[in-house]
Amino acid sequence: MIIYEENQALYLNLTNRCPVSCRFCVKTDWDYVFKNKNLRISGPEPAPDEVIKEIETRLRSNGPSREAVFCGFGECTYRLDVMNAVGFHLKRLHPGLRQRLNTVGLGSLIWGRDIAPELSRYLDAVSISLNTADPDQWLELHRPAGKFRKEGFEAARSFARCCVAAGIKTRVTAVDLPEVNLDALAAFARKIGAEFFVRPTLD
Repeated sequence: MIIYEENQALYLNLTNRCPVSCRFCVKTDWDYVFKNKNLRISGPEPAPDEVIKEIETRLRSNGPSREAVFCGFGECTYRLDVMNAVGFHLKRLHPGLRQRLNTVGLGSLIWGRDIAPELSRYLDAVSISLNTADPDQWLELHRPAGKFRKEGFEAARSFARCCVAAGIKTRVTAVDLPEVNLDALAAFARKIGAEFFVRPTLD
């Protein structure tokens, strides 16, 4: 499923690829099913025209949505070209539709450059799943591999700072886990000018 709907929002599921394998992620245990919606992408990942066509069909059929969210069972910034094409399309034809990215914050590390300025051309908000202010705990919670293990924690923090600097409304989030110092992460969010939000665990 490319697009699913929750609370008058369109969620855009662009990829199942992810640079981390978070300890609390449910996609494997749930076999990529979320609230009876199968989010496994079988075959090629969707092209921009395919995503745009599906968005327009849903908007015509179901009426206006309050938000489009780049979020699925994968890291959408792997599909930056698709995000840009869809984002610019929505900004041009549906300027009243809020656009948000849910991310682990590793998009700039994936692409080797600061992607926040181009995201700011269409995104209204970004929610970054940072989950801890402790680098060792970040590794334990997110379980990244390769360069993401070595550079991921600081890259995610830097991405948050860059999103704030680019004028995107930025929210740092954490799953509500007893071993995490939420106050320390909240302090980081305040320091960089971001909001902070605690997410409940899924079961």
